[in-house]
Amino acid sequence: MIVRVLGSAAGGGVPQWNCACTNCNAARAGAAPRRSQSSIAVSADGDRWYLVNASPDVAQQIEAYEPLLPRTARGTPIAGAFFTDANVDHLGGLAVLRQQGSHAFVLRSSAAVRALAAEQVAFSAFARGPHRWESVPLDGGAVAPVDRDEPFGSTLEVRALAVPGVLPGYAGRVAAPGAVVAYAFRDLRSNARALFAPVFAAIDDGLRAELERADVVFLDGSFYRDDELEALGLGDKRATALGHLPVGGEGGSLKAAAALGGRRIFTHLNNSNPMLDPASPEALAVAQAGGEVAYDGMEFHL
Repeated sequence: MIVRVLGSAAGGGVPQWNCACTNCNAARAGAAPRRSQSSIAVSADGDRWYLVNASPDVAQQIEAYEPLLPRTARGTPIAGAFFTDANVDHLGGLAVLRQQGSHAFVLRSSAAVRALAAEQVAFSAFARGPHRWESVPLDGGAVAPVDRDEPFGSTLEVRALAVPGVLPGYAGRVAAPGAVVAYAFRDLRSNARALFAPVFAAIDDGLRAELERADVVFLDGSFYRDDELEALGLGDKRATALGHLPVGGEGGSLKAAAALGGRRIFTHLNNSNPMLDPASPEALAVAQAGGEVAYDGMEFHL
């Protein structure tokens, strides 16, 4: 199983077009790496690939990774995508992938995410033929393959798990069943496991159990502090109000994940997050606790 980090930032990326915060300016000046919006690509064999979220940056992310490039005059090794939620930074890439020609994608998400996406003109075409948009079971059961030759039908197991979270701001930012989903991948040959949970409002028993099983876990690293936006003068909403559990603090995800084995990777970092500066006290705290900060191009062979 191969897992490639296509993008590691939250909505807007780093630098964000309308932001002159310290992190954005550092990225513009070349003093820190630029980051595109959060997504990963997963493959059982390096030949056929699945996106987990499709960010508005998907075209440049594909161009930056040779295994995702077209191999024929019109074609793609990307067979489909999984979606964790209905935020535009995770669905927006569908507006780019609409230029797929005759290629049919198999998309998967919760029923709640599918319903919201189907209401958006830019995404609605993917809810009808030749594409398939399947709703995943949220009880932790394996996702059933649509076609027999799909690689995860034989060598890669995929399970979806509803996690605490809220619908996007355009849908009222309210809690709802299936508003946010995490995906657990297991290579049936090696038994290696990876968990992708870039958004969650809390770590409940179900998510904690999956975190304990995985060899590599991708965690919501959106904000280090609950009041981060307010403190920097970048907004008036707290992380928890936006549906994100902060990394730091007594009840943060860093402390909750400290006892886990395997690699703990924080992704979906907002441009306000001090963890983006590797010399910051916050980044050092993450490293000292055994955690890592994701970056575009990070890759795992499991």
